[in-house]
Amino acid sequence: MAPRPKRSLSRRVFLTVFYVALAVIVVFTVAGTVYLQNRLTGAARAELANETEVVAAALDDAASDTELLSRLTLNQTRITLIAPDGTVTYDSVEDAASLPNHKNRPEVSDAFKTGHGSIERSSSTLGEVMLYEAELLKDGSVVRLAQQQAGFITVFLTLIVPVLALAVLVGVVSIIVARRESRAIIAPLKLVDLDHPRRSADNAYIEMEPMLDRIESQRQALKAQMRTLADNDRMRREFTANITHELKTPLTAISGYAELIANDMVETKKDLKKFGKRIYREAGHLTALVNDILILSNLDEAEHAGEDDHRMDEIMGVQENVALEELVDSVCQRLEGPAEKADVTMKLELAPANVNGIWRLLDELVYNLASNAIRYNRPGGIVTVSCGFDADDAPFVRVADTGIGIAPEERDKIFERFYRVDKSRSKARGGTGLGLAIVKHAALFHHATIDVDSELGKGTAFTVTFPAQP
Repeated sequence: MAPRPKRSLSRRVFLTVFYVALAVIVVFTVAGTVYLQNRLTGAARAELANETEVVAAALDDAASDTELLSRLTLNQTRITLIAPDGTVTYDSVEDAASLPNHKNRPEVSDAFKTGHGSIERSSSTLGEVMLYEAELLKDGSVVRLAQQQAGFITVFLTLIVPVLALAVLVGVVSIIVARRESRAIIAPLKLVDLDHPRRSADNAYIEMEPMLDRIESQRQALKAQMRTLADNDRMRREFTANITHELKTPLTAISGYAELIANDMVETKKDLKKFGKRIYREAGHLTALVNDILILSNLDEAEHAGEDDHRMDEIMGVQENVALEELVDSVCQRLEGPAEKADVTMKLELAPANVNGIWRLLDELVYNLASNAIRYNRPGGIVTVSCGFDADDAPFVRVADTGIGIAPEERDKIFERFYRVDKSRSKARGGTGLGLAIVKHAALFHHATIDVDSELGKGTAFTVTFPAQP
């Protein structure tokens, strides 16, 4: 199947202008011809009416009507004299005896009734018109004058030569104008810079502005998508590198200690017990890391599930009504040991508050915030965990510490995976670097917001505010 020829906007504009010019020529030619024919017919009718009155006046004063009419010479005018009974007594063109009775002719009938009759009749296929004027004489007879007048077609044929000359002239001018105007109309379209559409807005047509705005918005959206893809690719590479490093560290320690034990290089039971504790500690760190990775993987999959509630339930579990004060109390009980070991005091400020969500995720959210508050605190420090409703009746959880604080330039990075504010302290305390990433995604899953208030050397407060519950 042959491809359809491509349409040219420039050619279409040119043909439109050219056809409009030709249409104007035709319309003005027809209108001019009609106007001219009407003016000529009107003038001829008025002149014929005057001649009829003059002839009628002469016949009223003449001794012999036939003798007077035979001496009259009126160019291109036919004179007919009709008796009161309709019989033609004289005709300047044909033999009166051969003509039929004219009493029922409209103009003659009107003249007998009113004293004057006038009518216009087409006389040929060329559109010629016959004008008739009839006048009643004193003796009861009627004199009628007839004159042939050029019709529309005749007038048009008379003007055909100048009209054609004018058409040719206008056609040439229209071609030149159409070509120039088509180029001028197309020029702003050719000047559009698709890489920077808004720069072309000053020279573009008003009708083009929505299209340019849409192109610009799509261009910006595409650039944003490209940046997102680049960021995702960078994050994927960083995540792969980080996860490899984080998994390798405890595995190397476990493998090394296990090798010493397997090769009977442990001399005393005391060393054996020490190596066993280290293997257990590194295995616990490895388990915590894998658990955090699985949680983040589930959260990522849940975010991609979108509005599919059934799929969301399969991934994360069914949502329920969670009492925040019970959940916070449970988390703090589990962290009493690590807090006591770090010489950190935990305080609870709990008020009843319910959230519709997933207990496991909310537990991870509070646990990671409280665990970080202990880990990044100083000896003798305090961690205050509170929950309740704020002034807008929205449930919240707040974890505040008196630790090292977070620098302003690092606050946008702390929720990134494997990012650590104090890497040496995190390593020493066994942090995975995924805790705040889990907090961020768990909050997003529950449509909650996170506010961070921190000052270096004085402490940090994380406040998670959930939507007002129905």
